[in-house]
Amino acid sequence: MVGCRRIVDCPPDKVCLRYMAWGNPEQLGVEQEMIDRFNGQNPDLHVRLFRVPGSAYGQKMVLMLASRTAPDVLRVDHYNFPALAAKGYFQDLTEFAKKDTGFREGDFFPTAIDEGKIGDRLYGLNALFGGVIMYYNKTLFKQAGLEDPYELWKRGEWTWERYRQTAKALTRFDAQGKPRVFGTAIPPFPATSVAVWGFGGDLMSPDMKKSEVDSDGTVRAYQFLADLVWKDHVAPTPAQGANSAFAFESGKLGMTFDWMGMTPRFRKVVKSFDWDVCPTPKGTAPRSNVIKGNQLVVSANSRHPEAAWRFIRFLTSEPTETRLCAEIRRAFPTRIGVANSPAFLKTDQAPFNTRAFVQSAEGGRTLPINERWGEWTQIFNSEVDNLLAGRERDARTVLRRAKARIDAALAEDPGF
Repeated sequence: MVGCRRIVDCPPDKVCLRYMAWGNPEQLGVEQEMIDRFNGQNPDLHVRLFRVPGSAYGQKMVLMLASRTAPDVLRVDHYNFPALAAKGYFQDLTEFAKKDTGFREGDFFPTAIDEGKIGDRLYGLNALFGGVIMYYNKTLFKQAGLEDPYELWKRGEWTWERYRQTAKALTRFDAQGKPRVFGTAIPPFPATSVAVWGFGGDLMSPDMKKSEVDSDGTVRAYQFLADLVWKDHVAPTPAQGANSAFAFESGKLGMTFDWMGMTPRFRKVVKSFDWDVCPTPKGTAPRSNVIKGNQLVVSANSRHPEAAWRFIRFLTSEPTETRLCAEIRRAFPTRIGVANSPAFLKTDQAPFNTRAFVQSAEGGRTLPINERWGEWTQIFNSEVDNLLAGRERDARTVLRRAKARIDAALAEDPGF
């Protein structure tokens, strides 16, 4: 049968919804907790969690959307959101939002709202929101006699050059020349966009029809990153970092860029040293941090879109975000009020610089993700890998070649 399938064990006197999300058992346990709260507060509705292993989630989601058998509500990674929305798989939520007197876009960070829109139409509300933040090993900083980077950032002195000099001061080799501690590590794309934007570069044109990966700022950024590995020797090569010997948790890495969502993991596994967080280094652009989330959407085949909207609103409500973001620290709040609340900012365990998360979000911008994101980033990564792996050393040559290949691909009919 095309459309929503009957929900097993659904009370006959209720409107029943299915909700599809991914995560490890602990994360899905949190999802179930939220569902139980919603069901208890909404006696006319009943939501059931539709569990799919994370490794199979994307394929299963696409198959169910294409066959019009998808659950009523789904969590979609923003990397996939524009392409799936373009196929008409999601309900347009604009009118639901307009009629909902309790919903105000101004309550949310603008980037959180922007990611859920196609043009000026709302197709999803953001969840598991957050940006790239710099985690740093405070113990190594103290041993090297270095000033705290967050204090430098607050004074406007935490720049990319200061970061480079700090990485040099943190790096240690033994008598045989083997690395003992690296000052930093090169993050994977798209986290490297913090450097691209910080150096005044860009990735795509505003209309996203041509690449700008060969712009001067982008070239400077990638040359800077490559030189950290191959010239300054303050970051592990891909081979040195392959076995996680210099992962942040090992205590052998001074600084690393990662998503805000890594906080619960570091709290759980890091016991041998002190650590904290800091916004990424300041560059020439006022908004250079990467901020991204996932979208909660209503499938086009849902028979109960208004009820599904109520559930999405609950998942992005102030009480739910306080639980998820302030108490559990699973993500950064989409709501400005929750992000600036004492519940979120006060903590009795690392990271203590919680205001840095807010400052990073305020200085964040969305990635140039559209329906062809996967196509052009595959080309881009294949070229940049040559630079960061040391097979080529000149960023301008690599990025000019990447631009030519990307533009040629974008000029072709995508076939959808």
